Amino acid sequence: MASKHQRGSLRIIAGRWKRQTIRFVGPDDLRPTPNAVRETLFNWLAPVIEGASCLDLFSGSGALGFEAASRGAGRVDLVDHDRSVYRQLVYTRDTLSANQVHIHCEDALAFLAATADRFNIVFLDPPFRSRFAARIITALERSGALKAQSLVYLETPKQDSEPNLPETWRLYREKKTGCVAYRLYELGETNA
Repeated sequence: MASKHQRGSLRIIAGRWKRQTIRFVGPDDLRPTPNAVRETLFNWLAPVIEGASCLDLFSGSGALGFEAASRGAGRVDLVDHDRSVYRQLVYTRDTLSANQVHIHCEDALAFLAATADRFNIVFLDPPFRSRFAARIITALERSGALKAQSLVYLETPKQDSEPNLPETWRLYREKKTGCVAYRLYELGETNA
């Protein structure tokens, strides 16, 4: 049975491509991060985004990854398993001439298992109905893809409790709006 896809658009808020429209296509449950949430998140990240290496798992519309690139991230990897989403992300990257953006059409867990890259900032916005947050956090922690003092952004349904986190993750910022809870974690030193 073929999945249904929706189409839409959003604007990059600030930086090199400020007000540039991003078009997206994706599954019916695709929820691009709202403008107000992106604005708050990137205000939190402002001191560290310049030159950062970012990973946007479950990238969907690409809103978080392209916003990071627009604001000066040195490298951004977008990962999504849906082929139509992948094609749209490639089109957007090419339209913007965003050479620092690298797009991967694969499962998030498979990407984490195979990547040798290390990231300063990771965006996690798994499909809401999937209850996938705990599993992807465990895979991310085990992957070795996080640099020391990395920041991890997690977006979940507001009614969900905070997932179990590795002991080295510290809640840095948190906000709730509408049906969304969004949190930024800072990775500390291990106790070993």
